[in-house]
Amino acid sequence: MFAICRASGTRNVERLAPEAFLSALEKRGDEILFQFSLGAEPLPFETASRISQRTLAQLAQIVARHPKLRFQCFVSSRHANQTLCTLCRELPNFSVAGFWWHNFFPAAIRHVLAERLDMVPVNKQVGFFSDAYVVEWSYAKTVMVRKQMAQVFAEKVAQGQYTFDEALHVAREILYETPQSLCRMTPTAGKAKG
Repeated sequence: MFAICRASGTRNVERLAPEAFLSALEKRGDEILFQFSLGAEPLPFETASRISQRTLAQLAQIVARHPKLRFQCFVSSRHANQTLCTLCRELPNFSVAGFWWHNFFPAAIRHVLAERLDMVPVNKQVGFFSDAYVVEWSYAKTVMVRKQMAQVFAEKVAQGQYTFDEALHVAREILYETPQSLCRMTPTAGKAKG
């Protein structure tokens, strides 16, 4: 839809097309979680982790204009994380999830997670997200994230920010309870069919 509007050359139409799409989604906001990735800019042979402060301000305005639609962001930019954490606190319909692309390195995962734990309520952050194409890579990603989470939570306990039991509770919230709540998904009890 957006490409068609750009081809028309009318700036007002360019702005209205995404707004019309989001407004249509907002009518079913109780059923929809609008998930999107942010911050990976294409380069000739790869991508870069780039995002301007202006883009982050525009994102805040878009989310604020659609209060009945829930938004969830996967960000690839470490430096944008602090702003997104602030948006989570300020906008009731905005949350963050996991570690994506250029953030998916051990040091970046630890930095982003520690910052989120300091700034964002547990009901606005999802601890794991994967866009892996194969199950083996999804498994490898869970192992890497789990190891980094363990280190961050151990540091928070050592600093006295959490007790051991509180750290376990927060981990359960961001890895299990919050994803269910935000995505409106409930696991089924019993054995898997197969």
